Amino acid sequence: MFYLTYRPKTINELDNVRVKERMRKILESKDLPHAFLLVGPKGMGKTSTARIFAKAVNCLKNKFAGKSDSIEPCNKCANCTTITSGGSPDVVEQDAASNRGIDEIRKLISEASYSPMSGKYRVYIIDEAHMITPDAFNALLKTLEEPPKTVIFILATTNEEKIPVTIISRCVKISFGLAQKADLLHMLKRIIKSEKISVSDFF
Repeated sequence: MFYLTYRPKTINELDNVRVKERMRKILESKDLPHAFLLVGPKGMGKTSTARIFAKAVNCLKNKFAGKSDSIEPCNKCANCTTITSGGSPDVVEQDAASNRGIDEIRKLISEASYSPMSGKYRVYIIDEAHMITPDAFNALLKTLEEPPKTVIFILATTNEEKIPVTIISRCVKISFGLAQKADLLHMLKRIIKSEKISVSDFF
């Protein structure tokens, strides 16, 4: 399926122009936020964006490793490839729909206190964050108020209204919204170019 084969792997490949520019500015800034809240409908690229960010800040060949001026993940070094395959010890993805209780969040918080093993940051990607229980949110809030310097939390949700205001206030919110015409055309052009498909000029 094209949507899996051509899932974006770099900031530049992100089809949502607004999200792309926002992420680029954040990665080019002097200081990185310690928590993000990605908001938008299902299938808009929230998790893909979170993974790209995790690779960017842990890449061994870009700006964050002091090897170049690029903020893009190289997608070739050991850190990038293990994050892509889901095998990195420093990037943890957790589905709050099935790991929503205080015990699961306390375990996550406890692990966050450890230093990164191979990268520069430990990145926790929590999908369906609105499913976290109130008690678990309270436990997470304390960590978001005083986070370890080497930890970044990325919460993704389709239901922002179910996220406590206290949590939202401590995150940098990035709204994905519905796809615009320009976003769809960008995606189609990427696929057509890679597949070497010959099509009439409908752009």
